Amino acid sequence: MKQTTIHNCDIIRDLLPGYMERLLSDAGEEAVKEHLSHCKDCEKIYSQMKEDIFHKEPSPEENRALDGFRKLFRRTRHLKLLLISACTLILCGILSGFLGLFVIGSPVGTSWIDHISCIYDEETDSLNIQGHAQNVNISKVIWEKDSENETLINVLVYETEALPFTSETHDFTLTIPDAKGMDVCLACPKYDRSSIYSWKKDHYELVQHMEEAIFQTAPSLDPDTAPLSCASGISLYNGQEGLIFHLDYVIGEGTVFWVWNDSIITDGDLEPADFEIWVSLKEPHEVHFFDYQTGTWTDDASIVEERRPSTGGTAQPVVEQLSR
Repeated sequence: MKQTTIHNCDIIRDLLPGYMERLLSDAGEEAVKEHLSHCKDCEKIYSQMKEDIFHKEPSPEENRALDGFRKLFRRTRHLKLLLISACTLILCGILSGFLGLFVIGSPVGTSWIDHISCIYDEETDSLNIQGHAQNVNISKVIWEKDSENETLINVLVYETEALPFTSETHDFTLTIPDAKGMDVCLACPKYDRSSIYSWKKDHYELVQHMEEAIFQTAPSLDPDTAPLSCASGISLYNGQEGLIFHLDYVIGEGTVFWVWNDSIITDGDLEPADFEIWVSLKEPHEVHFFDYQTGTWTDDASIVEERRPSTGGTAQPVVEQLSR
């Protein structure tokens, strides 16, 4: 610590009350202490002041002096705390802004992605995604399962400003493990979605063969009046992987229906069947029915005809699976 020497006794004696109350700064205390070690007169006055403290109440003048020192000390301490707090907030703001602008970034809207391709690996069940964004500096790409739809995966692309003297990154690659049966969307973060991959559409021929297995198992099922829809996601039955199909009965005389983007559209009415159909992925395709009324599985295909609405008419498909 740098030592400060004060030779003026009057100044030292003015500082003695603050020295006794330990209200001085470190430099002030060191200066008074150093002076008292060399000046016997000031040291004597200091000793007398300490003795008087134990024998009598301070005079009004001494109280005013002590109060002045206390107020000055408190103000100085408060100013130091305010200065430290202000500097801390400024530094945190600068650091937060730097991290947000150059490191963390923000999700990119789906319209900024110029090109994207998806390739499914049949051996590993993983999905390899490649994308490009011409006017965006890409910092990272992540994927996460949707919190509301367990068969949906959201891909989020983050952008940041490029650091000085560094080149921008416009291309990205991402591998999603175990994408079997899943749907994948670009998301920003969830309100802006763009579908980029559907496993069941990518495996259209397999799904078609599974539908044919349903019609063979339930010959009374007429594809012209009872369209099937395949749900996303892999479903297990007795340890086997399969897909779930839902059945709708088209009601109305001479009505028509068509399928667009996995939605059934008709000029009549649709009556959902109160059961679902499970079909195994592997051939020969096994077909089982889950009855919503009893909560049990059955292999009896007569459920298809027994649950047909009595008001059903004839319907003809106008366009078959336009989304395919």
